[in-house]
Order: sequence, then structure tokens, then C-alpha cells
Amino acid sequence: MFTQAQAPAVQSPTFLNKVFGYFGIAILMSAVGVFYAPAFLPPSAYNIALILELVLIFTSGMWSQKRPLNIILFATFAFLTGVTVVPLLAMANAVGGAALIYKALFATTGMFLGAATYGFITKRNLMGMRGFLITGLIGLIIVGILQIFFYSSTVELISSGVGVLLFSGFIAYDIQKLKYYPENMALEAALSLYLSFFNLFISVLRLMTALGRN
Repeated sequence: MFTQAQAPAVQSPTFLNKVFGYFGIAILMSAVGVFYAPAFLPPSAYNIALILELVLIFTSGMWSQKRPLNIILFATFAFLTGVTVVPLLAMANAVGGAALIYKALFATTGMFLGAATYGFITKRNLMGMRGFLITGLIGLIIVGILQIFFYSSTVELISSGVGVLLFSGFIAYDIQKLKYYPENMALEAALSLYLSFFNLFISVLRLMTALGRN
């Protein structure tokens, strides 16, 4: 793993191709999960999928370097994220229809490209943002847990907006961090970038859904 003081590596096109290739596989597998889960899985399966998703992400350090197991579990994880987002998509569809979901997806894509471009071209060292981003993420998780028991539409609106800003920051950070990864960690880099993109989409969708209710 790299350190903040480490000089940026000169990444080969092969490394970047692998990162974005894995990233593309993750997006594709998520789409498969979204489109096929409602047809084949009972409602109780979504909770199981969420548990499996958490197990895979917390154990990723154990399997991320073990080929071909790492690719199989990476694709499985992305599929499960697609499955677990289905209830939120259903909620958004009930509020604003399919148009709201497509707007959220287009907005997420635009924000991703903008943040990624900034992370790639900026001369500013974004590695120092890590502590701030992790602190913000922990705060969002705590708020999300509290929302389960004490739901507030105002808190939902604010936390979703904060999430949009936070995960846009994560994307810029992740893109710049590609310069620091060793060549054999393309899958880890793709996983981090995918998580930032996925959570940005969730935040945008939650924000648009909350605005649609008001």
C-alpha cells in the first residue's frame, strides 16, 4: 500500500486500462443486479444481499490479490450492490417515476466526469483530504443509522446533499490516488473508485427523491 509521502508512480497505460476495465465490469454487474433481482428474488433476499455485500467489502483485503478468486468476488460484490439498491430505486420510482432515476443517473455521470477530471488535472495534492473524507463518511453512516429510528425529511435532504459533495470529493481523491498505486493493485483501485461512484449515485438519488416529496 502507498503512503502519503511516497512519490507518485508513473502508471502504465496497461494499469489504467485494467482499473477502468474492472470499473466497467462493476457497473455492468450492478446493472444486471438491478434488472434481474426483482424478477427472481423475494423481498427477504435483499437483506441477505446486503449482509453478503458488507462481508465482501470488509474482507476484500484477504481476497483482492488472489486470482481468479478476486475477479469473481469483485464481480459478485458489484452484482450485490445492484441488488441492494433495488428498494431505493422502487421508492424513487414511486415518487418521480423512471424519469427521476434517469435524471439521477445522468447527474451522477456528469458529476463523476467533472470530479474525475479535476482529480486528474489538478496540481493540488489531494492525498491530505483522506482524513476529512473518512470523518465525513463516518458522520453520514451515523446519521443514516439514526434515520432508521428517528426519520426526518429535513435530515434526509441535508445528509443527501452532504453525501453528494462528499463522494464527489472521494472521486477526485480516488482518481489522483491512481498515481500512487503499485501495478499489481488495479482491482483495489477499481473497487475504491466504484464505491465512490455508487455512493454518489445513491446520494444523488436520495436527494432528488427527497426534493420530489417536498
